[in-house]
Amino acid sequence: MSIIQGWSAKVCIGTNTVSEIGQFSFSGVTRETIEHTSFGDTYRKYVFGFADGGEISFAGNWDPNDVTGQKILDSACINGSAFTGGDLRFYIDNTSYYTVDTGGNILITKSRAISLDKAGIGTTEFTGKVSGKALILI
Repeated sequence: MSIIQGWSAKVCIGTNTVSEIGQFSFSGVTRETIEHTSFGDTYRKYVFGFADGGEISFAGNWDPNDVTGQKILDSACINGSAFTGGDLRFYIDNTSYYTVDTGGNILITKSRAISLDKAGIGTTEFTGKVSGKALILI
């Protein structure tokens, strides 16, 4: 059994590491069910409907000078730009990463979630919605 250690993870836009990110999580794929019960049935019956690729949340220390990472994510959210397959990568080790499958994209739905505390380091948080296809491990 292999164990994945979090310290080797990272978030990248292409080959550029998004600086200061220290956590990411995926909500997972869900699939809706549609009822198709008929007169005379004594139990409800269902069929599968659409799948939902879920959401990605990632957070870390805020770096307002990270022009190849955090600023690109913020711009994508503000301007409504999507990341296509391979553009936004969530590495689980030095070589393997999750990204959206071909034909799908990731929409950054939350940025500029910045928190500052007098006794700490400024933090930021991003959220992305997986659209069209699920995340795949490359």
